[in-house]
Amino acid sequence: MRREDLILNLGRLGYALIRPETRKVKAYEVLELLAELAESEDPRLVEGFPVVLANCAQRDLKLNFRTLLSRHKSDSRKQQVLEKLLLLSSTLLAQQGLDIPKNLESLSKSLKAKYGDLLTNDVVDLGNKVTLSNERLRNALNRYAANLSTSKSTRDRAKNRQRRSFQLNYYLSTLFAPKQKELVLKKYHGEPLNKTEQEYFSRKVKKKLEAITNKEVMRVAAAALTRK
Repeated sequence: MRREDLILNLGRLGYALIRPETRKVKAYEVLELLAELAESEDPRLVEGFPVVLANCAQRDLKLNFRTLLSRHKSDSRKQQVLEKLLLLSSTLLAQQGLDIPKNLESLSKSLKAKYGDLLTNDVVDLGNKVTLSNERLRNALNRYAANLSTSKSTRDRAKNRQRRSFQLNYYLSTLFAPKQKELVLKKYHGEPLNKTEQEYFSRKVKKKLEAITNKEVMRVAAAALTRK
């Protein structure tokens, strides 16, 4: 995999070094990416390994980690690097309160028996010329969690705006004819009415609005809706 493709795939899975292209990622592509990260000698890229797994868990993307490990001979250097990264990621995700991909939690138990707690020191030596800072790994996950929270809040606000807009249009359509509704919204948004529109608004629409906002009418309406 070219370095450019590696960076793009990292971005699509939550560890953006540049703005990635938008395309749904597939499980086999994630496994390929994880394998490439384990092979990389650039710590800045390898630090994205836990972020990728956090993103996959958030998407409920099912990954076969046994398949990933089976690409290399048992106890080979490459397999050991992958195992350490998987164990390290699982531990960090649990500490940060992030979801862990299915199958990884059970796998990490056997890996911990093999490698122990990799977070006891400030750095983790993967044994392939790459040393990772635990602080930088945590910071990368914190940034991902913050971005995830911001993205969720933005989506929630957009949904709420859409819901309120739908309700407003629905109720206005119930009370007013299309032309009258148009004039109400124009007034609401502060848009000017021409002479004909203003006359029609004063003659027809204004009276309805006054009736709707009358406190006694609202009291009667509320009582009528609640009483059986």
